[in-house]
Amino acid sequence: MSEQILAALRDGNAAEALSLAEAQLAEHPQSAEGQYWKALALQSLGRKDEALAAIDAAIALAPERGDFPMTRSVMLLGERDLAQAQSGLMDALALNPNALEAYIGLIHIALGQNNLAEAKRLLRLAERVDDADVDVLLAKGAVLQAEGDLDAALALFTRVSEQRPDSVLALSCLGNAYLQKGMPAFAVQALNRASTLAPTQPGLLRALIQALLAENDLDALAEALDRLLALVADDRDALQLRLQLRLHRDDVTGALADAEALLVAAPGDVGALNHLSQAHLRLGNADAARAVLDAAVSAAPEQDAYWQLRCALEDGITGDNKALIDRWLAARPNSGAALEALAVHAEARGDLTAATAAAEAALAVSEAHPMAQFVKLRQEVRDNPEAALDRLALLAQRARSPEAQRMVLAWIGLASDRLGRYTEAADAFTRMAQIVPPLKALPTPYPAREVPETGAEGRLLWAPVGARIEPVLNALAPVLGTRLLADRNQPSAARDDGFGAFRAEPGSDAAGSAFSWRTGVQALGLQPADAVDWLPQWDAYTAAALAGTELTALIIDPRDALINWLVFGSAQSYVFHPKIKQSAKWLAAGYHALADTLEHGPQKVHVVRIDAPETDAADIAAQLQAALATDTAPDAALLAKPILALGGMPNRFPAGHWRNYRDGFAEAFELLTPVAVRLGYPQD
Repeated sequence: MSEQILAALRDGNAAEALSLAEAQLAEHPQSAEGQYWKALALQSLGRKDEALAAIDAAIALAPERGDFPMTRSVMLLGERDLAQAQSGLMDALALNPNALEAYIGLIHIALGQNNLAEAKRLLRLAERVDDADVDVLLAKGAVLQAEGDLDAALALFTRVSEQRPDSVLALSCLGNAYLQKGMPAFAVQALNRASTLAPTQPGLLRALIQALLAENDLDALAEALDRLLALVADDRDALQLRLQLRLHRDDVTGALADAEALLVAAPGDVGALNHLSQAHLRLGNADAARAVLDAAVSAAPEQDAYWQLRCALEDGITGDNKALIDRWLAARPNSGAALEALAVHAEARGDLTAATAAAEAALAVSEAHPMAQFVKLRQEVRDNPEAALDRLALLAQRARSPEAQRMVLAWIGLASDRLGRYTEAADAFTRMAQIVPPLKALPTPYPAREVPETGAEGRLLWAPVGARIEPVLNALAPVLGTRLLADRNQPSAARDDGFGAFRAEPGSDAAGSAFSWRTGVQALGLQPADAVDWLPQWDAYTAAALAGTELTALIIDPRDALINWLVFGSAQSYVFHPKIKQSAKWLAAGYHALADTLEHGPQKVHVVRIDAPETDAADIAAQLQAALATDTAPDAALLAKPILALGGMPNRFPAGHWRNYRDGFAEAFELLTPVAVRLGYPQD
């Protein structure tokens, strides 16, 4: 019967193997062999506690059998109970000093404990017993992998998997090595095979899920997550990943179920509560989202994290969480987190005095309140830049993430600029640029070639990066109404016409054309002749493809545009190249393309300088009315009104500020000065 049980296990029929083992035990209740087979069958079925009980019974019935403690240790290894597994394997070696399986298990335990020296010592002992054994070769590969010699490890794993194509361990080792080497397609192939051979092994599925994530195979990922959660229903990482995947696929009902299961698996967990409330919100049930967090706050009002979630939710729903912050402070008057929330709320509404007072109160409780630190920092940059630099020196020591380091460098630059220390500011801004944020990559400027057709009509707007066009768009919106298309940063099938933030190479199917532009405008309910469309980029290809349109270019001195883009970003969200000279070269290409169009067409071009809207608003309004042929002029007061950043800080430098950075950015300005002169700006 043992051969039948073994055959059933090899065929993956663990239920049949268990039935046969129990039949054997019914005939021979004291059979150690029967308990052993029962343990293996139960382990294959995922019934781990029962499997351990059965192998313990086998050991009690036959204490002289060295392979039974070995099996028990392997089971414990699967459960990550390293201490007990290690003890059992040592016991097995005491019974049989040549027990190869014990050495193998101990090697893997040593590797799991990051004890490479011990793993290598045990490997040498195992090789003395049998250096050609498959498991010894796999252990040697694992040691090589731990040493960082991935190529040698892969060679060994490949050799073993070719010899033993159905070895789950060999395939698992091969897949994990491929994953570590950054070859997810090969990892998926190996781990898929291993998981098919051992479908009840959660560890294999977890590795497969990582490989599928790296491969971005979402369909296969969803299937693997379903399989893992069928085995381990409370796997928090898998639940969270499937939840996120379902949200990505707009399966919000499924995501809600996962969020509820996640909260059952981790009661009171902040992340689980957030996921659950957000899933309710995505389903349009704001009251249910509030109820989830209200219940958590009521049950544990001392938990600031619950209050933070609840305030963030309310701010997202209504835009005003002040009443909640007041409740929070009433419940926890000395909460630094609550005082920080009050500071952020007050600053966002322009009450800078109240914001500063609340930030100081929060920091008196604890310095570890980053948002309060920056509320206070912005006040110091406004009123006392020297103090701001002292604070920034401390914040720089705490900044660990690239985002935090970038933010600190930006503020060091701004505080230094405020003090007139332009060399120090240029240095800080240069170092900031080298920490690249995950924004839109710079599109390639294309020449006028391979234009599929012409025949566009209507009006276009363009402004270079670094020019703050938001006040212009705000002033044009009441005049133009739905004719103004300023939505290029928003996902929309109609806007995916080849002239958005990302550009396809001319000649490709995705390249913009007069046809794709007209079709997109019409999909928005407009006739192209009536449209005024803001384009994020201008180049010769765009000019040629949209011949027949008129262009209104809203420009500032290219050198001011560069430093504004570097420090304050752009309406296009284009990432500033870490090498400032490269960004200047790209920016100059756009300006030159404008100058070429101005001189040679095919568009009629209206150039409107918006360098100083605070003083030139009336003139800018008149130029815009003439360029766009509107019945009324845009509101000059809206044009003159700056859009301030948090804390009342400006989000651009004043016109001509580039001159303060002549030395710091001399090479970049050298690239931009010729096109500045070409467009009528002074050489100096």
